[in-house]
Amino acid sequence: MARRHAALRQRGEGGAWCTVWVVEPEQKSWTSDFVAAMRAFYGELSPELDVATDPVALGMLSLKWLLPVKALSVPGVSRAVHWGLGHISLGLSCNVPLRTAAIDAALRRELAAGTRQLVILGAGLDARAYRLPELAEARVFEVDHPATSRVKERLVQGLTPLAREVRSIQVDFERDSLEEALREADFRAAEPSVWIWEGVTMYLTRSAQLATLGAIANQSAPGSALCMTYLPPWRGALRRVSYFALGKLGEPILGEIPREDVARALSERGFDVTHDTDGLDWAQRYWPASERSLVQVWERLAVARRRS
Repeated sequence: MARRHAALRQRGEGGAWCTVWVVEPEQKSWTSDFVAAMRAFYGELSPELDVATDPVALGMLSLKWLLPVKALSVPGVSRAVHWGLGHISLGLSCNVPLRTAAIDAALRRELAAGTRQLVILGAGLDARAYRLPELAEARVFEVDHPATSRVKERLVQGLTPLAREVRSIQVDFERDSLEEALREADFRAAEPSVWIWEGVTMYLTRSAQLATLGAIANQSAPGSALCMTYLPPWRGALRRVSYFALGKLGEPILGEIPREDVARALSERGFDVTHDTDGLDWAQRYWPASERSLVQVWERLAVARRRS
């Protein structure tokens, strides 16, 4: 998930003032809370909308998120809230359960084929290791910024994972070596893996995106799979307003990526894209037709496989 940033003013080259975003190391990600809240909220709705059931999400929420989710999940109200949130957020609230369902489906395919390692990059409050029985034979590595990782470790105390093993790895993607951190955590690069990089790339600079892709490639055995969401460049006043709001919350959009650039970057690092889908595709697959008008294209999901 995203990391919380603060804006500092400093002089750049030539003496001009510029804004620099720096990490506030003791702040947990706001977007990790939002995603967990949306997973919890949709878990309270009818089965036709609860397409990525997450019974753990509710227990991950602080009171300031838990109380509104419980209040808005009351039968007779929740359906109206679903529509209201969908319109107000320009479909962003709908993106969470649909994106989760699409990635879960890709993960299940890989696990069914015999993959036994899962790496979740920018794990935030992700609860897959605690809710997916298909992970019973798998080792799960949850990688995120130290501030968010520490909070997650406290929240899961007392929970029994459904995965065979769960390891927490603290990494600042802008500064630290992902490969070194994985080696120290006994990650087995010679074995096929699934990598989930969900809702993260847009909060990283281009250099951090490419460095992370390089680390993934170097640590991926042939046949490994990568599920990577990314934000293509968008235009329009409403989108720009939403980007501005995220910046004010301390989690600015730093790294939009054109679709063709994603395919090229993956190919150069030994991956072939097998699927590249968006929210409209996910809604058509998982939601009834009556709900699809709420969905807009925000992120895309590229699923790629490491060549031999």
